[in-house]
Amino acid sequence: MRHRAGTLPTGRRTAAPLLAAALVIALAACDPPTETAATARCSGTVEEASKASETSAQIRLLDRALTTCGSYQVFTDELARYPSIIGYDPATFVELRCNTVTDEDVREGPTCSSVITPVTTAPPTTAVELLFVGDTLDGRVIEIRPGAEIAFDGDVPAVIQQTVNIAIESKCDGVIAQRDLWAGQVDDSPAGDIASVYAQHAQNVADYINCDASPLDIGAADESSDG
Repeated sequence: MRHRAGTLPTGRRTAAPLLAAALVIALAACDPPTETAATARCSGTVEEASKASETSAQIRLLDRALTTCGSYQVFTDELARYPSIIGYDPATFVELRCNTVTDEDVREGPTCSSVITPVTTAPPTTAVELLFVGDTLDGRVIEIRPGAEIAFDGDVPAVIQQTVNIAIESKCDGVIAQRDLWAGQVDDSPAGDIASVYAQHAQNVADYINCDASPLDIGAADESSDG
């Protein structure tokens, strides 16, 4: 069949509009939706919270939005649309709510997980037993622990620290007086052994600071305690 110049067969005249329509449909299919279902749920939940008359319902809906909204930014943007809901800025609300809510789903949701303060558990600590090991005047080694009658200053008996302080303040006269004081309390009891440690420590301090004093007569100390 022959056609005059400038005319098209009927089939070709209809093909062009069909092709154009197909391209429009294809392009429309490729365009991303302006609002995803998740975004719509987020927006709708926040809007519903803005209209809630009861505070408990409002909190419940906002907690749901914290998990429904896909990110911190999305949630705060939606919340900012209703400034009268909470009375302060969205960032402050998120910070406060996420760090106090106990619902793990909310805490681990996309909004709270980006701002929540990590909960750290301190490693268990083992109690350290205070123990001081000292020498008695007669050369024995005994252990001294804190108790009702024995105060500690840091990790040493308070009397030991006191002797050091006396050495700094009163020098030799004070240290020797301290030595003789405790030497006079030496006996065969546990308390006497502790006094003996204190006396020996004072003697050691006296030796350290080069005190020119007669050495302690251990026998005399024993006799004074017996008497």
